[in-house]
Amino acid sequence: MSPELRTSLEAVSRSIHAVGSRATCNPAPTGTDEDWLVYAPGKMMEKAIGFLSSDGWKLDNPNEHYRPEQGAFNSWRKGEINLIVTGDHGFRRRFLAASEVAKQLNLMEKAQRVLLFQAVLYGNGAPAIAEEWA
Repeated sequence: MSPELRTSLEAVSRSIHAVGSRATCNPAPTGTDEDWLVYAPGKMMEKAIGFLSSDGWKLDNPNEHYRPEQGAFNSWRKGEINLIVTGDHGFRRRFLAASEVAKQLNLMEKAQRVLLFQAVLYGNGAPAIAEEWA
């Protein structure tokens, strides 16, 4: 993330954390998005959405790995950067917890990371995930 982008996001959010495989895997994979969790509670969310919309970010469909109806977040993309924007404190805490576990266990396989995040974020077990994401 560029210093300019970080400064702009800090003005419209409470916290920004590096997440995703680049932050949790060692060695970090190449050819993947750079993921960031942006926490914008309350009225900050409106400011964050306004900034992202005016700065050329595109709202993405987060349904690839996570179920948006089960967690209050939106995914915004621009180039290689993916911003996971939430105003939900509980979602933020669970997401950061899952990220830390993925990092400590150094989960290199994407399927393992998806399984972990599904379990921590939504309480889904392996059979439910296998059916949903097969």
